[in-house]
Amino acid sequence: MDLPLLYHRLGKNSWKILDAIFRNLWNYKYVPLNVISNFARVNEEKTRRILKSLGDDGIVINKQTEYEGATLTFSGLSLYSLHLLVESGHVKAIGKKMGEGKESLVYNCISKQGEAVIKFHRLGYQSFKKVVEKRDYGNLNFLVLSIRSAKREFSALKKLHGLAVPEAYSWEGNAVLMQLIDADEMVKVKLRNPEDVFEAIIDEVAKFYRRGVVHGDLSPFNILVSEEGFWIIDFPQSLEVGEDNWMEILRRDLENLLKYFGRAYGIERDMNFVLRRIIGDSGS
Repeated sequence: MDLPLLYHRLGKNSWKILDAIFRNLWNYKYVPLNVISNFARVNEEKTRRILKSLGDDGIVINKQTEYEGATLTFSGLSLYSLHLLVESGHVKAIGKKMGEGKESLVYNCISKQGEAVIKFHRLGYQSFKKVVEKRDYGNLNFLVLSIRSAKREFSALKKLHGLAVPEAYSWEGNAVLMQLIDADEMVKVKLRNPEDVFEAIIDEVAKFYRRGVVHGDLSPFNILVSEEGFWIIDFPQSLEVGEDNWMEILRRDLENLLKYFGRAYGIERDMNFVLRRIIGDSGS
């Protein structure tokens, strides 16, 4: 997916049609042609031609069921979310793809804050199965779930502002605009002071708890380190303290850390001791 190339190929009516589909994602699996046309204020024949072109570019999926309709692809949702960030003045230019995983795609960019990154959430089938274990999303489609995932990460980062997390600048659709962190995954480096780093991470998890946030997917892959310190990233599966299963998820996060530091550095800690250190007696 070459977002910059696709972005500059779209004209005013194409954006209006993408907007019409986006605004109706919650109501239809495939948004009917007449709804798109009416919402975009573009006549049906022209709407049909534009949808055909957008389909050829992999931006929408056109479907003939009992009615003629269309929905966004992941590329289409990401393009539209980027468009909202640009139109709101938050993004000045988009650069190269920095990374791609099963659940996200990350580009660097220039924002009004300076150099930054845009993380596009992509909640596919596997991550969908993990999420529904914790929350009931009903019959919402993967696009809506990707939007909710981005919103959840943005909300968590805003709550944790000032702690060892990237600063979140803005959120639109499935895109979160955030601070660029120049650091490496913890699993890719050999820590000189692993015990100090472990203790500091546990202290940070305790600060998260005091602000009402459980990471939900904490592992050495989601911790970045450099000479300047460490940052905890990737919060789309975060929970608020008090949500269903929050204690179980917190325990799982801690188990991931204990297993890694035990295996990699021989650091051993009692789980219950670490848990009490984070929550005291309030969550027992």
